[in-house]
Amino acid sequence: MMADFRFEVGTQVMCNLGPSGWKLGRIIALHYREENWPNGKVVPYQVKLDSDHALIYVPEDDDRYCRKATREDIRISDGLDALAPLALDSDQGQIQNPSEYDAPAIAGDVGANLHCEVGTAKPGDAGYRDGKCRGCDCCPRNWSAVELYSAHYRCASRLGLTVTRHTFDLGTVRVGDPIDFLATAELAVKSGFMQCPTLVRLPPGVQFSDDGALTGEVCFDPHREGTYRLEFVAVSTIGWDDPSTGIVRLQINCVVTGNETPEDFLLDAFAREQQNARAAANSSLRELGKTWQQWERGNLSNHETCERMILELHRLRALLEQHPRLDGGVWWAQLGGYHMNVHKLLENMLFECELYLGHALTFESAEVRWLAEQNLDGCYKKRLLEAARFMWIEGCEQMFRGEWADAAETLRLAAAKKDGWGWAINFGDLWFSEAAARFVHGVELDDDADKPGEGARWIADAARVLKQGIERTREAKYFGPEGHPWAAEIENALSIYAEANYPEGDPEKWLSSFKSRTQYWCAQVLGGAHPFPPKIRPRLEDKDALIKRLPGHNQVYPVG
Repeated sequence: MMADFRFEVGTQVMCNLGPSGWKLGRIIALHYREENWPNGKVVPYQVKLDSDHALIYVPEDDDRYCRKATREDIRISDGLDALAPLALDSDQGQIQNPSEYDAPAIAGDVGANLHCEVGTAKPGDAGYRDGKCRGCDCCPRNWSAVELYSAHYRCASRLGLTVTRHTFDLGTVRVGDPIDFLATAELAVKSGFMQCPTLVRLPPGVQFSDDGALTGEVCFDPHREGTYRLEFVAVSTIGWDDPSTGIVRLQINCVVTGNETPEDFLLDAFAREQQNARAAANSSLRELGKTWQQWERGNLSNHETCERMILELHRLRALLEQHPRLDGGVWWAQLGGYHMNVHKLLENMLFECELYLGHALTFESAEVRWLAEQNLDGCYKKRLLEAARFMWIEGCEQMFRGEWADAAETLRLAAAKKDGWGWAINFGDLWFSEAAARFVHGVELDDDADKPGEGARWIADAARVLKQGIERTREAKYFGPEGHPWAAEIENALSIYAEANYPEGDPEKWLSSFKSRTQYWCAQVLGGAHPFPPKIRPRLEDKDALIKRLPGHNQVYPVG
């Protein structure tokens, strides 16, 4: 008999099907074997796949072949957005609070730090960089498609906001039928639905407006079958701070029939146009892949790689602006994914990644949304890294202002984002900064008779944090045996203070000198001087302009 397994019958798991990717399923048997197998051959699990109910087996009880499904896996596999109800959620009533799985980890943390100050909310602002709202923008009215819909971002549930869901079924409509639908009386809010609607799912000729209305005439759509199902989703965050309303998700369903090619529609010309566009998109993808491979082999510098990839990404984006629904949105997912490669080379492009991957999430194809989500897992983690970087900058600026305790807390939270890592912060820099701030504040507290022992605690914490940074530097093997120069100065200061062996016997003068040296290192950080990462590069394109260039309602195709 084989040893105990990780999972029990009934566990939802993700199984690795090789070229077919990872598939969601449920374990239906343990110690599985088939009749034609040799005597003694047994495998850990038999699994029924959710997608087609096929029965498979898992050869080894190993994460390489089978892992426990996460909530993200379940949502993505079901083709659901992050605001849609899961089967494991209660289906009773319109208003459903986040499940225990997604509830805030800290009691009383519902909506903590969220705010929308009048005049400051602006789509595209990187409000997640202050690190206060779990990788989400501090104003829900600013939330992008990824913040609303991605199973990896799931900002509403991470921040404990109520989600109110309304679903309307319009039945069956035919091409040529008029639509005039407005559910204002039944909606929990009356506006705000143009924040990130899935306009690409609407039939040509049908318009959606901010109050949740659908109007127009259903027109022929050459991208779809003769009969298709419409599941249109829009979201309003107007009432995010009202616990009885929260985020409002509106879904409108219908079946469209009669989507037959008109006699005077030039179908062959349309097919050739799509084929040519697809060939051009594939050409861009090959060039992007080739350039990245050359960088990986060391044949191209970072600068050359970025220049070539950005040029090709511009070509691909221009192509998609001309053919926004090409192949069901798969190329938008590719566009966003390849922007991540450029972002890895320290170009300021996470916004582009999220913009195009978020647009891919609005398409009706489950496969396209799955492809986008594979990249969005990394994008969300990049948000945390970026937040750590910008909080590091804020902590250094606080030290310049002499706010040592505040700086220590900012830097502690920054390091906690990714355990001492950040965007291009690789060598324990966050911990060195925090150690310096803690040490200065601890020394100052040691002179405060009203707070006995407080200074010693802060100094001990400084030594602990410094040790973490030194260990990280050693792991990186970048600075050699002498280590990071800032770490050496802090370590020396701790030793001097412990032994009370001050230069010239003047502790106040020594502390003042150490503060000056700390501020010198902070200046090096802010200036992007060695041994710290370079200054963050300015954006290459205006965010507002990129948002405006995204496609809107589907075009009506002319006939004749």
